[in-house]
This record gives sequence, C-alpha cells and structure tokens, in this order.
Amino acid sequence: MIRCLVLFMLVGVCAANVDMVPLHFMGNDYLYVSWIDGSGDARVARYEGITPVAEATFYDRTMASVAICLDDTDTPNLMLITSMDTFCTDTLYSLWFIFLDVQDQVPFERISIEHGQYGLIRHHHPLYDGLIAGFQYSYVSSGSDFYWFMQDYSINSSQIDLGTLLYEVSPYPLGDAVEPFLNRMVGPVTCQDSRAIFATDRFKAGYWGWPGNTMLMTLSHNPPIDPVYLLCDTLTSTPDTLPCDPCVMTMGSCTDRGLLLWADEWGAVHFSSYNCSEPAPVSTEPYSWAYPGNSNPCAMSCNPDDEGLLLAWYRNGEIRCRHFQADWNGFDHIVRNVTGAVYEGDIAVCSVEDGYWIAWLEEGTDAEYPELEFVPRDSVTSIGDSTTPPLECYLRICPNPFSERLGISVEGLAGSATLRIFDLAGRLVYRSSSADSGIFNWNSSDMPPGTYIVTVGSDDFSASRRVILVD
Repeated sequence: MIRCLVLFMLVGVCAANVDMVPLHFMGNDYLYVSWIDGSGDARVARYEGITPVAEATFYDRTMASVAICLDDTDTPNLMLITSMDTFCTDTLYSLWFIFLDVQDQVPFERISIEHGQYGLIRHHHPLYDGLIAGFQYSYVSSGSDFYWFMQDYSINSSQIDLGTLLYEVSPYPLGDAVEPFLNRMVGPVTCQDSRAIFATDRFKAGYWGWPGNTMLMTLSHNPPIDPVYLLCDTLTSTPDTLPCDPCVMTMGSCTDRGLLLWADEWGAVHFSSYNCSEPAPVSTEPYSWAYPGNSNPCAMSCNPDDEGLLLAWYRNGEIRCRHFQADWNGFDHIVRNVTGAVYEGDIAVCSVEDGYWIAWLEEGTDAEYPELEFVPRDSVTSIGDSTTPPLECYLRICPNPFSERLGISVEGLAGSATLRIFDLAGRLVYRSSSADSGIFNWNSSDMPPGTYIVTVGSDDFSASRRVILVD
C-alpha cells in the first residue's frame, strides 16, 4: 500500500490559494487542483489536460489543499483540507477520486481557538497511512500563541481515523494587532524513505527589554525516538547572533533531498539542502541567479520518485521555471506570458512522468479557474549553462489557432535549435532540429484537433507556447 502524508502550509497570515497533485492509477493519469476563488470559496477540480471535468465547492473557506492517499483496499482517495476564519470549523475530507463526492469528513478541534492553517502532501514512509501537520495561532486575544503539530491518520474503506498527535508549542506573545506580524510556512516535503520536514520564518517583536528577531525554523517528526514532540532546528536573527533576517520563499523535494529557498534581509537568496530525516540542513549555498527573488511568488515540485525538481515563479508578466537535478540548471525557461498579476501562494508545481504541471491564479482577470501549463521534462533538462540569456531572442508562432500548417521561428537566435511538440498528455508528437536559422514548419495533417505545446530550445534559449489546431 502506498502511504500518504498530509501536512499544512501557511503563507503570511493567509494560506496558499493554489495546490495541485497528480495521480497515476490503473493506466490512467489524473490531475487535481484546489484553490480559493474570488468569492472566498474553496474549490477542487479534476482535470483532463487543461480542462476541468469534475468539481466540488466548499463555501466560505480561507484555505484549501489536496493530496492523494490509498486506503486499505488500495483505492485512491483525494484528501482535501479546508479552514474557515471562525472558531472550530476546520475539516479534513476524503473525496471519491473520480467525481469528487465526499466519502468522509472529520473536524479538527483547535488547540488555539482562533486560526488554523493547513496543507497536504503525499508521504512514502512505511510507518504511516497518513500524517497531518498544522499551524494554529491566536493573535488578537490575550492567548496569542503559536502551535505546530502533526497527527497521523489511516484511511479504511474511504473512512478517516485520526491517530497520534505530535506537537511543538511555542508560546511567543505577538503583542496587539497593530504590531508587525510575519509568519510563513513552506513545505512540507519528503524524499525517499525519509520523514516529513517543513520550514517557517517568524517575526517576534521586542518586548519587556528584549530585542525583536526573526527566526528561520525547520521542523520534522522523529518517531519512535521522539514520539511526542517535533524536532526543530532554529536559525535566529538578533544583533548578537546573525546579521540577517531570514525570509522563507519555497520548499520542494526529489529522490535524495529536500530544498529550501530563502532570502536574507539584503535580498540575497540561498538554498539549503536537507536529507529530510532531521531538521538541520546538510548544506547551504548561494543561489546564483537574480530571480526568483524574495518578492517573487514561487513554488517547487515535491515528488520522492523524481530525480529532479522544478522551481517556478512569476515576475513582470511572465511565468518562468528552472530545473534542479544534483545542481541548478544554468538557464531559466519561459513558460507563458500572463495578463494578470500572480500573488504569493497563488502558484503550484507538481511532477509527473514526462514533465511538470504548473498552476497559477491571475488577479485582475475574469478567469474562473487557475491557469495550467505543462512543461515537458526535455525542455527544462536540456538547456545549457549560459548564465546570460540572449534577451533579443523571441519565439514567434503564426498563425494561432491554425489549421494543418504552423510556422515557428526564433528571432535573434545564433546557432542550432530543437523543436519539440507535445500533446496535453505529455506525449512527444513531433521533433525537428534547425542547423542555424531557428525556423520550423509543422505539418499537422495527421494529428487530431486540440491544444498542443510547442517547445523550442537551444544552448542558451528555451521557450514554450500553447497552440490550438482546428479543423
């Protein structure tokens, strides 16, 4: 039985608005996305390609997150966690993975009665059917405390049974509501045969003569050695210790490690590597590129079966990504130009066999659903090591939509390039190389109408566009 881990995420005082998880079951590929819509409702949808085919709505919620778990009959369950900004209204659901009907639900009794934030992730460790972790806090009453916890659970014929509670209580008063309050959580993640780990930064105002500071905390569970409390590694910024205020950005994982991307108070970005068995990082190194910075909404994929991971971010009207496999790829990849702004928590990445899915919400548009884009694995793993992108290069496609013949060119490209065209299931349907002109033509007469992904890559350039083939 494939085990599952469920964990929680906090970004600022708001949870992540977009989450995504894939499922491969009995030869079929499924993709699930959860988000908070403009009306403040939690929605979860099952997609075929970029089209939602089943959907469920949970009204008046402040966050939502999804994961996949197999029950005792090896039947997939879509796990959904939601929270409301009122007392004692947090709920974990198991949904039928086809039509998203609710199979079971259990309420969460909050340790802190005011606010709860949650998220979900899959776990491959054989000790667990599932594990829930969360963050609960008070910041407007006299009991202004933080509570971190994880709780295991099992799924039996789609029914949820809660188990043992693991917790870390940090009673730091936050003062009154007008004082600065910063708390973000990234992760949790796991690599193969490892336990879960997540990270947070936390601002603590000075009080009673004590200076304020910012803490970068990494937490993991460690049963059976420490069966009650979470393990915690803390990097604290004070005038007497470290000359930086750490700010977490995103966390992801692959086969052999977890990665945490974080920035110091000068905006310099670093990445810390974890073995996911203990909260202390194995190494910390500078991130060598300007973007993403700590002001860019970003996300990483998390898949213990994938040797690499994908980092995606929004900046200046573009969604971009960069691949990691043993080290960072030397060049980022243009995914799509967008029309609306993307805010923190509104972007997610997941890994599948042939590539990666990226989902994001655009503000200031009439879009009812998150935007989705498939990024083929070949397009992000075959880019060269150039650190200075040729900004004069542009991918041109004409016409779009098109019928039968499509013209593709890269203006300003010096050298050879490779064209790859994929369908929305991630299958390669066409490949061609250009010696030096960067000009391609695709005769699609033998292909069915639909949406395809055009990817052009060279040693120092890569870009993708969606195209629509019509009758």
